[in-house]
Amino acid sequence: MAAFPRVTSSITVGRAVVAGLALLIGVIGLAGCSAAESNSAGGEAPAGADAPPVVDAGGGDVANAIDPVQERSIIYTGTVTVQVESVAPAADEAIAVVVGLGGFVAGDNRTIDEGRSQATLVLRVPADQFSSTLDRLARLGTEQSRQVQAQDVTEELVDLDARIATQQASVDRVRELLARAETIAEIVSLETELTRRQAELDSLIQRRATMAGLVDLATITLILQEPRAAEEEPETGFIPGLRAGWKGLLVSLEILLTLTGWLLPWAVVFGLPTLAIVLAVRRSRRRRQAEAAAPGPVAPPPAPVAPPSGGGGPAANPPGGDATS
Repeated sequence: MAAFPRVTSSITVGRAVVAGLALLIGVIGLAGCSAAESNSAGGEAPAGADAPPVVDAGGGDVANAIDPVQERSIIYTGTVTVQVESVAPAADEAIAVVVGLGGFVAGDNRTIDEGRSQATLVLRVPADQFSSTLDRLARLGTEQSRQVQAQDVTEELVDLDARIATQQASVDRVRELLARAETIAEIVSLETELTRRQAELDSLIQRRATMAGLVDLATITLILQEPRAAEEEPETGFIPGLRAGWKGLLVSLEILLTLTGWLLPWAVVFGLPTLAIVLAVRRSRRRRQAEAAAPGPVAPPPAPVAPPSGGGGPAANPPGGDATS
């Protein structure tokens, strides 16, 4: 009878353990069901969603590190020199070619001289027609030289786009502050700041437009030249020297006659009055000198002195007489 209670207590403990295990299993199952429902309701990713980026050991994004191939922004410039038989028709043909491709002429400088004519054309053509246009222009005559340059400005354009976006946001913020301003001092200060930031934004936009224009339209400088006649070798000897001396004399005479013709009106206008004044001064000076050198009136000679009368005085010695007698 004493062992029966022990059996009953052991059975009771075993039932309690089994019940506890069943309760624990139930709780775990409920938790799993709740997680599954939450994932199916809002946490499950759609079938077409991108996978999360893979991060390498250094913490970088491997998917973002590999940039896709992007279109480059390149400014093409070229210079080609072509020798042609006649400059004017060749220049007109080159302009027609460029206009037909959708370009335009940015500069046209021509010098027409017999045997030495030359034209320099600055042409703007679509960038995708740059190489083919160079070849067409080179076929206008005999190509003498060609220079081509390509400048990659992709990074500059990206930087300008970023700066424009930042500056635009800055302008918008100032405008919002200006709309909420209440005092005159705030309004004046914000308007000044808005003007400065708007000017910087306009400058960036203009730079961006200019660079984009250079990318869209390539620049070609076309130099057209006519074949120059061969220079004659200088002749030597008596006859060539005489011919050269005669030509030099004629040139000197021509220069002298030209100089004389240029000075003659000045001599007539200013020389004749000056000459008249000089002659009058000289004539007056000569007259004064002549008057100063002329002698004055001649005075009459003095009268002879008469001898004293009477015998009181010694008699004059007769001429030829002896003074002792």
